[in-house]
Amino acid sequence: MAHVRTLFFDGPLAESENKAFRNAQLGRPSDVIWNITNRCNLLCDHCYMAADGHALPDQLTDEETIEIVHRMGEAGVPVVFLSGGEPMMRSNFWEILEEINKQGVRPTVSTNCTMITPEVAKRLASYGVRWIATSVYGPAEFHDAMVGVPGTHERVVGAIKALRAEGIGVVLKTALSKDTWPYIFDIIGMAKDLDCGMVYICDLITAGRSEGGDDSRVSVEQWRELADYIVRDMLDPEMKFEYDIGAIPSVIPYIAEQFIANGVDVSKGLERLKTISACPVGKGHMNLNSAGGIMPCQFAQDWVVGNIREMSFAEATEALYQIDLEESEGQCAPQACEYSRICRGCRAKAWQRTGDAMAEDVTCILHPGEQRTIPVADPQSAHRSPSAPCAAPGGCG
Repeated sequence: MAHVRTLFFDGPLAESENKAFRNAQLGRPSDVIWNITNRCNLLCDHCYMAADGHALPDQLTDEETIEIVHRMGEAGVPVVFLSGGEPMMRSNFWEILEEINKQGVRPTVSTNCTMITPEVAKRLASYGVRWIATSVYGPAEFHDAMVGVPGTHERVVGAIKALRAEGIGVVLKTALSKDTWPYIFDIIGMAKDLDCGMVYICDLITAGRSEGGDDSRVSVEQWRELADYIVRDMLDPEMKFEYDIGAIPSVIPYIAEQFIANGVDVSKGLERLKTISACPVGKGHMNLNSAGGIMPCQFAQDWVVGNIREMSFAEATEALYQIDLEESEGQCAPQACEYSRICRGCRAKAWQRTGDAMAEDVTCILHPGEQRTIPVADPQSAHRSPSAPCAAPGGCG
């Protein structure tokens, strides 16, 4: 994930991102995405978890979730994303949220919004929630068919209005595929019309219910068309809208090239990308599943480096940073692409396709033979993540 405006300009997430960036520099957890439950009340066609109404038999107990929140506070985790499944289906959701707020950790909730009423929106605001992320895939009939429950689109729109009335920012998410491509620019327009502030566009992840659907991804040319649109939008001085790009990190150096061509100074963003690359795997970014599994990426639920029940946050962070000491292969290798260390390619896609997290990302929208315009460092001198994270005073525990 990469917030384009915040990365290259001054975006709405600057405060949180600065805290995450400082943690990454010190070898601490920069952020945590936590799937607190696998249960969901929708049946989305493309769900990478294949979530349904059932909880995993070994999911964390209520007591364990609160203990983990305390440990997050002690570890200095700046931001936690509560996700699922549908996180609000977890019986102690509000207790978790209350404790996160007490620990001084900034919470964001990723929800399908079907359980959010005006009263719930008020309660979320009182618990310190500043951002909600929710999904839309197209017009009402198409969206409802994709998620498997009629009336969902209407409920999402109502929830967004209730959240904005309470001053809570909304990220409108969508998964980009051949099915959703015809609606992508309408979804961006919808986000702006509803005063959402940000749209998160994620390339299709072919896992869970979408496993084997690689031919459903949009083309390189379509991703470039979308990236060019984002650049034009960002260059409009009246537009303050934020874009977040997921699971296709090569879009970020492509966008940087377009900014350079338009005379924009991208040095700030490039410096940050040396510490937290466009694919954040191994860069302090941590994912926890509902059973406590520690994952380098939420999109690869079977890629686990340990369990938070048995590892401290310091040990978990160290295990994740070790991944960054390896080099990507094929067209993502440093000798093949000078953007290797600021992009990295999507490590989750490599893992899903080959079982090797360092394999090349075949969905890259750049081509190694083309002239490059970004002034990046020699691959041999590029930044490496700390080999001994949490060694600084006050490090994670």
